[in-house]
Amino acid sequence: VKSSILQTLEMNWQEIRGNWVLVPRNPIGIIHFLGGAFVATLPHLTYRWLLENLADQGYVIIATPFVNTLDHIAIAKSVLRKFEYTLEKLQDSGKLRKLYLPTYGVGHSMGCKLHLLIGSLFPIQRAGNILISFNNFAASEAIPLVEQLNSQLNSQLDIEFTPTPTQTNQIVQDSYQIRRNLLIRFNKDSLDQSANLTIILQQLFP
Repeated sequence: VKSSILQTLEMNWQEIRGNWVLVPRNPIGIIHFLGGAFVATLPHLTYRWLLENLADQGYVIIATPFVNTLDHIAIAKSVLRKFEYTLEKLQDSGKLRKLYLPTYGVGHSMGCKLHLLIGSLFPIQRAGNILISFNNFAASEAIPLVEQLNSQLNSQLDIEFTPTPTQTNQIVQDSYQIRRNLLIRFNKDSLDQSANLTIILQQLFP
């Protein structure tokens, strides 16, 4: 049975500066949510149950939609800018009255990679990151048609993500600054690469 708070929140998704937002009464923290590559354009719909339950626990939800391209650094920069603009709007409008609330990044699949890039390449404050079903595949593995297209092109023109999986791991090893991380892996997820990420994070933050 859903609580009355959750039932109210379901009717109050707001689109603010390119993000989908839920603001509960007396919030205790802020969640910046980024979804998976092919379901991230409408996060308030595709992740509705998860996000509304987190809001019901007292967290402001700022879910940033994005369209997947090959340039993941550009996407990371864009979603961070949208998040910061929306947070500024909430504060200026008085919807967030507290001067400080802990902010957590929550990502699923490609959203994890974006939070890792954000936490490595930009000066941000995060209380922690929650990374669900992390994957860091090459374009040919993540997008089936890419391998076929690559085979039809000159080998020097291979289509690949920026940064590549190897480059992503190196960026995290060299620059990731978020000390508190929760990695979530489902038992029957053959695409999950959390084990490799766990090794990197444990070396960074024993």
